Amino acid sequence: MPLGPPTDLDQMLQVLADGGEQAREHVLDHLRLLVSQGSPAAFSLRAALLKILSHDSGARVDDEEHSGSWTRSWQMSALVVVAGEDAEARAQMELATDRTREPNRWVRYWTLVTANERKEHHAWTLARAKLLAEDTGERLQLRAVGWALLAADHEDRDAVAALLWCLEGAPQPVPANNRYLVEGPVDPTHAQSAALRALRATPLAQAFDKVQEIVDAAPFASYTWDAVSVMARFGGTSRAAEASHTLARFVVTNRRRREYYDMVGLAVRAIGRLGIAQTDLLMTELDSASPGVAFEAAGALELLLTTPRAVERILDAATASAERDDKLASALRGMQRAPVVETLAAGLRCGNLSREAAARRMLIELGGSVAIDRLQIRHQDLESRRKVVADLDDRQREHIRWIALGDGVATWISVGMWIVVFLVGVVAISAGLLLTFRQGYDAFQAVVLAGAGTVFTLLGKVGFQGRLVEVAGARAAARLAVFNGYQRRLQQVDLVLAQRFIDGVQVSAEDLRELSSLVSTAQTEAQASLLALIPSDKEADALQKRLAAVGHSLQGGDS
Repeated sequence: MPLGPPTDLDQMLQVLADGGEQAREHVLDHLRLLVSQGSPAAFSLRAALLKILSHDSGARVDDEEHSGSWTRSWQMSALVVVAGEDAEARAQMELATDRTREPNRWVRYWTLVTANERKEHHAWTLARAKLLAEDTGERLQLRAVGWALLAADHEDRDAVAALLWCLEGAPQPVPANNRYLVEGPVDPTHAQSAALRALRATPLAQAFDKVQEIVDAAPFASYTWDAVSVMARFGGTSRAAEASHTLARFVVTNRRRREYYDMVGLAVRAIGRLGIAQTDLLMTELDSASPGVAFEAAGALELLLTTPRAVERILDAATASAERDDKLASALRGMQRAPVVETLAAGLRCGNLSREAAARRMLIELGGSVAIDRLQIRHQDLESRRKVVADLDDRQREHIRWIALGDGVATWISVGMWIVVFLVGVVAISAGLLLTFRQGYDAFQAVVLAGAGTVFTLLGKVGFQGRLVEVAGARAAARLAVFNGYQRRLQQVDLVLAQRFIDGVQVSAEDLRELSSLVSTAQTEAQASLLALIPSDKEADALQKRLAAVGHSLQGGDS
């Protein structure tokens, strides 16, 4: 998977100074993002670049052939991206496009091309383009850029004619009545290269057919690279599909020519950026003998289809045959890691045994960090299940709390009733004793015995009712505990299955029978425990007899 761009100021300056081309492009892309977000980091980098570029602005020499000459080009491109409306930055841009003060043509070229990509520099770019187009002392490469910019913005006919003349190889004699062209011999290859370089900055529909001819002819020359790059710039236009098919022909024709591997990789990347589906071609290029071409094919496939769909397409190929596993896994390594692992993990549970086996092979081929990703998925799965169990525990505690509260309320009601009845009984007995004492000892004795029996019977009845409430609450709590225990056992069985799916272990029929037996046993034990909490016939009969005894006692007391 490609590494992200550096974000530290010193790191970005270091990459612009001596980094690789791809790393420098990542830095420029990151700077464009920072500018769009209005990040202060962009302003800090602008100040640092101005300090670096201003240091030698008065003593520059033509260092084009020097190995480090590209550094200034990248630094100027970065400055153009973050320049905004800063006057000092604009002054550096003026200097960098003036051939009398900046002798390196590539610095002048990339400063102007980068400025053309920025809307805030549009007026400045056109003004510089007009000066370059009319400067007969400037190199043809820079003048061609000026012609292309004027042709694209003003539909300048002379500019279009001058550019197409260069693209044809500068045939003699020079077209008459063109204010941009002057008499004199021009090297055909140099002219074509200059025109194609200009069209990379801003492609023209009038030049499409000639560029297409160059791509189809595919001469082994540096300007063929430029022609392929120009074709990639026609995305979103009416010629996008034709450009994509032209590049596909180029890939098919030159895919086995080792000296063309770099250009084939560029063409494959361009196909992805054009947005026209060439899925079969890209799937074929995943098997390229060039790792670079295969990498670009994976990136283009991901760009055209999105990562999950690209992984699905690769998984289709792996399901059909295991012979390409190493190539297909290499393609997956170049894609975004998280969606790749997620899609392959879903493939492990798709229900198609052949596809599940292919997904398992891909995960094994990926290895390394994918194992960590799978552990993370397992951890997330375990955490989610623990959360479910924790929720069940919370619900159980809440239910038991309410049951305990109800049990406590019932108990205190029972105690209160007992106290009230006791006090009423004491008052009644005292009053009865007082009355009967006046009537004689025999009547007094009979009433005392009857009253005592009545009071104790009532107290027994109230106590029995309190215990009945307590027993009912305890049984309700026990039923809830049994049910939650049954759910916990089912969760454990489900967890075993989930872990096996994550690990890619195939679940056999014997395993399913064993797990089904565990579920059945848990269900049977839960049913038995719940049935044991229901009062038996013997207990019910005893209850009825006690209620009857209470009734008879009450009747005897009344008599």
